[in-house]
Amino acid sequence: MRKKHAAHHEEEHENHEAWVIPYADMLTLLMGLFVVLWAISSADMAKLEALQTSFAGSLGMTPSGESAAGGDGALDGTDGVLEGGFPEPLVVNGVEMTEERIEEAVGALEREQDAEEARAEENEQLDAVEQAISDHAAATGVADVVGFRREDRGLVVSIVSDQVLFEPGSADLRPEGRAVLDGLADALVALPNHVAIEGHTDDVPIATARFPSNWELSTARATSVLQYLLSTHGFPPQRLTASGYGEQHPVADNADPTGRARNRRVDIAVLSMTPAAPTGATP
Repeated sequence: MRKKHAAHHEEEHENHEAWVIPYADMLTLLMGLFVVLWAISSADMAKLEALQTSFAGSLGMTPSGESAAGGDGALDGTDGVLEGGFPEPLVVNGVEMTEERIEEAVGALEREQDAEEARAEENEQLDAVEQAISDHAAATGVADVVGFRREDRGLVVSIVSDQVLFEPGSADLRPEGRAVLDGLADALVALPNHVAIEGHTDDVPIATARFPSNWELSTARATSVLQYLLSTHGFPPQRLTASGYGEQHPVADNADPTGRARNRRVDIAVLSMTPAAPTGATP
C-alpha cells in the first residue's frame, strides 16, 4: 500500500514539471525574435536618419524638428509650412504670373537668347565679308571708293560711281568697277544672305533718250551690277534684287561737288537673316 502511494506521488511530480520544457522553448524563440527585430531596427536607423534629414531640409527645418529660419517646428506656431495657407502668387507689373505665363516668359527668353547667338554668329560672318572686300579693294587700288556701314537690315557696301563703276550719264560698267565687284562677289557668293542692289544719283537732272530722269539712270545702274553678278559669278537669281532711287536718298550735301560725287553710288546691302535686336537690347 505504501509502495503504491509513493509511485503515485512520483507520477504527479513528473506531471507538474512537464511545462518547463515548452516554456523554455518559447523563451528561446522570443529571444531569437527580439534579436532579429533589433538587427532590422538597427539597419533601418541609418536610412531613417537620412530620410529624416532630407525631409527636414525640404521643409526648411533642422533634423531635430526645429525651423531653420529660427521659428518653431513645421506644425507649430506660425512659422510652419502649413500655417498661413498657400504662398502668395507672384505678381510682376500688376500681372499675376501663372504657370502658363511663366512658361511663356521662359520660352520667349530662350528664343531671344537663340536669336542673340545667331546675330552674333552672323555679325562675325559679315565682319569677315567686309574685311575680304576691303582687302580686295586695297589690292586693286580702289580702297578709297568703297565704304561700309551697318544698318538694322545688315551690311551695306557703298561703291561710288565716278571713275569706278560708271562714266557720267552711263550705266555700262567700267573695268575698275568689275574689279571691285569681283572681290565683292567672291566674299558673298557662298553666303545664304539675300543681296539688295540699289542705284543712287545726285540731284542734277538728266534728260537723255535712254534715261529721261535719274530714276531710270539709277535703276539701270543697279540692274547692270545685278547682271554682272549673275552672268560672271553665278549668283543665285533668287538672292538678288535691283532697284533705283534717283536722288531721293542722299548721303551727302548736293550743294557742293564733293557731296554730289558721294551721292552718285551703288549700295549693295547684304541683308541680315536674323531679326534685329529689340530696342534697348544690348547689341
